[in-house]
Amino acid sequence: MKDKFEAIIFDFGNVIIDIDFELMYKGFAEGSGKSIEVIKNRMTESQVFRRYESGFFTDPEFREVIRQTIGFPFNDGEIDRIWNSMLLHIPPNRIELIRYLNTKYPVYLLSNTNALHINWCNEYLKEHFQVNHVNDLFTKAFLSYEIELWKPDEAIYQHVLGEIGISADKVIFFDDNLSNIEAAKALGIQSVQITPKFGILNYFKDQTN
Repeated sequence: MKDKFEAIIFDFGNVIIDIDFELMYKGFAEGSGKSIEVIKNRMTESQVFRRYESGFFTDPEFREVIRQTIGFPFNDGEIDRIWNSMLLHIPPNRIELIRYLNTKYPVYLLSNTNALHINWCNEYLKEHFQVNHVNDLFTKAFLSYEIELWKPDEAIYQHVLGEIGISADKVIFFDDNLSNIEAAKALGIQSVQITPKFGILNYFKDQTN
């Protein structure tokens, strides 16, 4: 292996499940008749992602925030459909890799996420992999909206390290967001940025061959 570690932490979006935020922005733009730039700016200014994914809102409250932020009376079903449209698919070989790694190490999930996305992913996992819940793939899943913490804040990494009981330098973390990687590195966690050209299958290629 390239590094010595005793535990693995994976991000979810664009590490395990492929996502495309632009599809969500496009959906809200088309549905409301506003431009994509207006949608992005309003959602950024209102910090919708951070607040919802830190557990500040219930799902009904989130839907109302979306209506107010965008300025359009979407119904609940429309909001859920458009919000979840950013979620694409999980390649089967990533699931196979996670299952293999679970036989060698404790494998954790650390994700900025929300209840609507996790519910969608659970249905996807049931249909495609006979997995009932995201949690079932990992030793433990740390979901931001449940623990009310958010990457890249230092507190979320300290929380995870405390829960798993392994020192930072013995943990390896995979995330696609550079800010999240840099925050983890600052605490001494071995960190690898995932990109469209370099995924977890590339990193663990030597071990799974």
